Amino acid sequence: MSIGTMRCVAFNVTDHEVGLRFWSALTGYEVLDPGYWGHGWLAYLGTTEPCGHPGHPPGYKHEIILIHTDHAPIETEVPTHHQTNCVHVDITPNQGVDSAIIDILALGGSVKKPPSLYPRPSAACDEEPIIDWAVMQDPFGNEFCLVFDLTVEQGAAALAAARRGITGDRELRAAAGQTTVAGGVLQQSCVPIRVVQSSSRTLGVDL
Repeated sequence: MSIGTMRCVAFNVTDHEVGLRFWSALTGYEVLDPGYWGHGWLAYLGTTEPCGHPGHPPGYKHEIILIHTDHAPIETEVPTHHQTNCVHVDITPNQGVDSAIIDILALGGSVKKPPSLYPRPSAACDEEPIIDWAVMQDPFGNEFCLVFDLTVEQGAAALAAARRGITGDRELRAAAGQTTVAGGVLQQSCVPIRVVQSSSRTLGVDL
């Protein structure tokens, strides 16, 4: 028997309005009543289905808490784009990683690690990739991953491409049907690309 069950995820933010708009669009969770809990320093997203937790307003179940670091009565750390989170969440995009990245950039998010296949296929590897993934950040720097499952056929196609000598992430992803060789969907979009600059180098977007 487990010690407990997963209750929710909390993120530090510096602007509730920006955070609620971003995470609601990303996850589909509803913005719950501002008077729910928190006295101005907590904001909630979740569902309006019965939750069964004592003390919760009837019909509310929060899944995400946004902690406003400027108003919190507890010790909090302001998130930045230049520190790696110790904990993050994974999001499964509905229409693939490239499409999700376009929408996230439009919401004010950024790319930390450009998309690639995992395990990364190579001529010397017999393991087929199983996911297409990228590391993203919300407008405050909180990290999350986009993880999209590949079919067996897509993984086999990527491995076959690697065995033919293809090594670039974009080309391997194209072989798996996750992007196009001719630049990818981001390069065809009018959305400005904002990539996080690490302390050692700038990560380029290779879609």
